Amino acid sequence: MPVATGGNEKTAGAPPRSLLAALSLVSAASLGYEILLMRLFSIVEWHHFAYMVISLALLGYGAGGTFLALARNALLPRFGPAFAGSALLFSLSSTLCFLVSRQVPFNALEILWSPAEWGHLAWIYLVLVPPFFFAAVAVGLAFMHYRGAPGRVYAADLRGAGTGALAIVLLLFVLPPLDALAAGEAFPPAAEMIPL
Repeated sequence: MPVATGGNEKTAGAPPRSLLAALSLVSAASLGYEILLMRLFSIVEWHHFAYMVISLALLGYGAGGTFLALARNALLPRFGPAFAGSALLFSLSSTLCFLVSRQVPFNALEILWSPAEWGHLAWIYLVLVPPFFFAAVAVGLAFMHYRGAPGRVYAADLRGAGTGALAIVLLLFVLPPLDALAAGEAFPPAAEMIPL
């Protein structure tokens, strides 16, 4: 039931459990993906580049927040499809973007004397940002739509992020990183299938 907030905007009441479960799955997949990328980068590139994933995630979340600030009037009336679409796009882009980034001929050994490697590194950066952008849009939409109950939304977000971090660390004891990347794709589509 919408609650008036003053002005022309309305906010939904308490978020349903299905939304909180979906949000937890998106948060789990997002943080799990970030940790998995750090592991993959420490294997594929030198470990020095593994930590750039944190800045990639921050860039994606910042871009997602900026997008939401600009598109809120168009997205909030269509919250259900926008949330589900963002979760699905996160899932589709996470593996695809990593595979595309592997096609960039980046050589970390040449970065000090070859200016082209800086361009390759920038291209890898741009290619890996979309999954974090889509995750940020899904999470941000939930906060905006249910801004009357931020504690419940935040708790679901944190619960999911903590679960995702622990799950990916445990999963990497059982599966190689590339197989774990494929296994992690199941979380956001599962979130999309939960009725909102």
